[in-house]
Amino acid sequence: MKTNVVIIMIIAVSMILCPVAAVGVNPDPKTKPAQTQIETEETADGAEYISVMSSSTGDIAKVKMREYVIGSVAAEMSALYHPEALKAQAVASYTYAKKVGEQNEKYKESSLGEADITDSPDTHQGYINEKQRRAKWGEKFEEYEAKIEAAVDEVFGQYLTYNGDTALAVYHANSAGRTQSAETLWGTEIPYLISVESPGDKLSPSYVSTQEFKKSEFKKLAKNCDISLDGDAEEWVGELTKAESGYVMSVRLGSTEVSASKFREEFGLKSCCFDIEYSDGVFTVTCCGYGHGAGMSQYGADYMARQGSTWREILEHYYPGTEIETA
Repeated sequence: MKTNVVIIMIIAVSMILCPVAAVGVNPDPKTKPAQTQIETEETADGAEYISVMSSSTGDIAKVKMREYVIGSVAAEMSALYHPEALKAQAVASYTYAKKVGEQNEKYKESSLGEADITDSPDTHQGYINEKQRRAKWGEKFEEYEAKIEAAVDEVFGQYLTYNGDTALAVYHANSAGRTQSAETLWGTEIPYLISVESPGDKLSPSYVSTQEFKKSEFKKLAKNCDISLDGDAEEWVGELTKAESGYVMSVRLGSTEVSASKFREEFGLKSCCFDIEYSDGVFTVTCCGYGHGAGMSQYGADYMARQGSTWREILEHYYPGTEIETA
């Protein structure tokens, strides 16, 4: 993290397409997260609380931090994933919330009123309450709730740090076979957010996705990038500048370079690892992976867990150099 301003910008874009679970979290942020101020409280019962704003209604609910982490894991990761992957997700979710709180308190800015954080993965990270979990899981509620509660309880209060500072524990659904670095994604080097192998992601049923755009549609979307395309459509797309990880850094549209993140946002792509082909009046974009690609791959975490890795080993792999501390 080179500057404090950069960190806030990073938090704003971090959860784009992270599926909530491969989901979607989906997606790399299309909206900039508001600068919130988290002031977790300890009441007479000794529990830590956090106030969460509903992105759909604007209502604010004050919930215990344990419930928040359970609801975040439920929103961000499939309950079918291995318990060790769920534990890794619980630590990442708690760390992320803690980081947002520290950054927002430091800058003393908030546009959420009495809320500390939102339940939107496009702004912060996902969260669903018990009622929403019951609706999501139906007759499987008791089974999935117990599984996630057990995972959360084993690691609750533990979070990632780097050089004594709370880490920016971003995550995504699944990578393109290896994650991408913060430097490639945001232009800012973060020592523990580097590109690492994640071979299990290639086994995901959603690893490859394709989207087609007719010339008129492609031209209209390019306009959202402040680019006017005319003439021969075969000349509209130029060189794709890629990092060693395979993720695209920028795209040349006409005579203008557009960042991959901006292109992905405007064209609604699942990831920034893509190729573009043009034929018979149609642009075909083929993506690998789902999400921004930085930090922990959720599908990759599940794969590692099923190969025998513990939650600690998963976190050490995706956030190299970090340490685990207890709040």
